[in-house]
Amino acid sequence: MSDSILLAQLSALNAAIETVPLQSGIGDDHLEALEAIKHGLDDARLGLWARMQGVQTSDARAFAERFRVRRAVELCTRLTTDLRLELLDAGHAEFADLWIAVTDLAQAIQQRRPPGDA
Repeated sequence: MSDSILLAQLSALNAAIETVPLQSGIGDDHLEALEAIKHGLDDARLGLWARMQGVQTSDARAFAERFRVRRAVELCTRLTTDLRLELLDAGHAEFADLWIAVTDLAQAIQQRRPPGDA
């Protein structure tokens, strides 16, 4: 992908983000649009990072897997630090959902690990 095409896509993504209302109580149709934009941003971030790292097409899947895992580790580490430093309130309702997701992730990792791996 050429730089001009990439810049055009980033401009289009930015324009789409600008159309999203910044109000509380947005409807389901706007939530779906936000989810699509979020996926677009994730894909753009991954693509840009891959280009900066010089990833070849044959390595794209492995790179994407490593990128996603590293991003998850980074987010979890930051949340852990912020909770320990009392920069975040552990009483947020979202932490219940995070607890479930983290538990499910831990179980999925354990199930997929080769026998004998610790």
